[in-house]
Amino acid sequence: MLSAIQLAVSQLGDPAFRSVMIKSLGLTLLVFILLGFGVSEALNFVPQFEWSWVNTVISFFSAFGFVLGGFFLFPLVISALIGLFLDDISDAVERKYYPNDDPAEDIPLLSSIWDAIKFLGLVALCNIVALPLYFIPGINLFVYYLLNGYLISREYFQMVAIRHHDTEEVTRLRKTNATELYLLGIVVAFCLTVPILNLITPIIATAAMVHLYKKRYRRIAPGKGVIVR
Repeated sequence: MLSAIQLAVSQLGDPAFRSVMIKSLGLTLLVFILLGFGVSEALNFVPQFEWSWVNTVISFFSAFGFVLGGFFLFPLVISALIGLFLDDISDAVERKYYPNDDPAEDIPLLSSIWDAIKFLGLVALCNIVALPLYFIPGINLFVYYLLNGYLISREYFQMVAIRHHDTEEVTRLRKTNATELYLLGIVVAFCLTVPILNLITPIIATAAMVHLYKKRYRRIAPGKGVIVR
């Protein structure tokens, strides 16, 4: 796992990586601008009470909930959107480190969009269910890292491996030493809560997943490509 992260970090200067970061950041900001506008419009339908302090409390908690939700969801949203440009990252990694491997099949754009939407929906649903725990100091980060570490590790590996195999084979590969993937997911989830670092973390995670996928494939198909250790 550590070697995969190291290889991913060493490739951050790749033009393909920079391009993906700029595009995904722009789309993420657009999503939150639209979301903020939607929340603002929705609050207009909240009835005004006779007591001004009640209205103030409602406004405060609405704003606080949006900020808190944004803090936890921003890194996950940008992670999902980077999935739209997964082929760019994966191709760059495979060109540099695995030039002798069989070429991958590019995922159609509509399929990538649908996968991103499904991932966002799953993340949103799971985090909404866990939302009450996020208000408990100490427990909130613990739950966040465990829950989203699992979601991230599962989704990122799926997105990388599905370019080479069918769903059944991807599942089998993912379950091979699944603890390693889960630990990477937790590390990624932690880095996603660190400002500035969370902007490049999804790209590093995607590249690292390519290396971990190749590592697993080497185990079941010796001689298929060159693995950098």
